[in-house]
Amino acid sequence: MRKRQEPASGIQSAVKRAGARVPVLTVDDAFIALFIAAMSANDHVSAAEGARAHHLIWSMKRFRRKSGETVGRGIERMKRLVESHGATGVITAAARAIPRPLRLSAYALTADLLLADGTIERAERRFLDRLRADLRLAEGAGSALVDAMLTKNRA
Repeated sequence: MRKRQEPASGIQSAVKRAGARVPVLTVDDAFIALFIAAMSANDHVSAAEGARAHHLIWSMKRFRRKSGETVGRGIERMKRLVESHGATGVITAAARAIPRPLRLSAYALTADLLLADGTIERAERRFLDRLRADLRLAEGAGSALVDAMLTKNRA
């Protein structure tokens, strides 16, 4: 009997396909998927998170030369993926797609997004803990980044 995976973040997916696997993601898709899943971690997206996600995507070197249409299609695909598979599977697939040298950056960017409002809710903390584990980052590195982002976003 297959165990049902529960979302790590409190996201309640309306359309999960039973037994469906998350497809292999590109690195670009993985970053976008992490941002979308992170914004939904506490079941609502604040205006600060939405603005920060937009800023983060366009400030990343990998997206600067892509058209708005291309990035927009990627965002829509990743929204559907999170809705249909839930956060847990998407976080795992994204972590697998991100090369080791970019994992700390992926964690830092996602933490910056979640901490855009200067606070961290319990569901957001659980999301970051899950992401840190899936990215195979040391707990100390994750805590140091979260503390730094909290400090940065309080200013």
